[in-house]
Amino acid sequence: MKKNLFIVIEGIDGSGKSEIVKMLHNHLFSKKKFRLLTTREPTSGAYGKKIRKILREEEKPETGKEVLLELFVKDREEHVSNTIIPFLSSKSEELHIVICDRYYYSNIAFQNAQGVPVEEIMSINKKFPKPDAAFILDVPPDIAIKRIGKRQREKFENSEFMERIRRNFLNMGKFVKDNIITIDASKEMKTVFENVVEEVEKMIGD
Repeated sequence: MKKNLFIVIEGIDGSGKSEIVKMLHNHLFSKKKFRLLTTREPTSGAYGKKIRKILREEEKPETGKEVLLELFVKDREEHVSNTIIPFLSSKSEELHIVICDRYYYSNIAFQNAQGVPVEEIMSINKKFPKPDAAFILDVPPDIAIKRIGKRQREKFENSEFMERIRRNFLNMGKFVKDNIITIDASKEMKTVFENVVEEVEKMIGD
């Protein structure tokens, strides 16, 4: 029996994460031989709602770094223990696959850009399970901002700060020894999706 899979999709806002998560879910679902859990962070729980409120209402990207980090970790504790681990612990013959939109890599990229040392972020997140693969969708901030369009900008969505976050994502392999796969997300979504699927199908095997 194959090992169940935990896949994370990451990147700056406007990188196409949510679209790729949706496309990947639909692709795997169409095969009718996997059990799928598609989820995201921040979650819709109490801590996740507090995070989203801060991101929506605060304007200065550098403020609130320790508060945000603490909320993200509390949100992740609930998410992992109540949702991700129970799903991945299944012993059924079907392959169980979790697709998660953001995980602790976002803490490293965003909160370090805010000024929290990488070592502190990694230490507080080391208790969480490592994904089998983390896809970093890399895109320049100018393209990302065009994709975001006219919707209300959130706390971290200005080009200078987004470039800091992007650099952290590109350096992720220096921070963690996880399976990091960087994908050029400046291309059409169809091409980005094909590149992601190619890697995922290698993990699934026959």
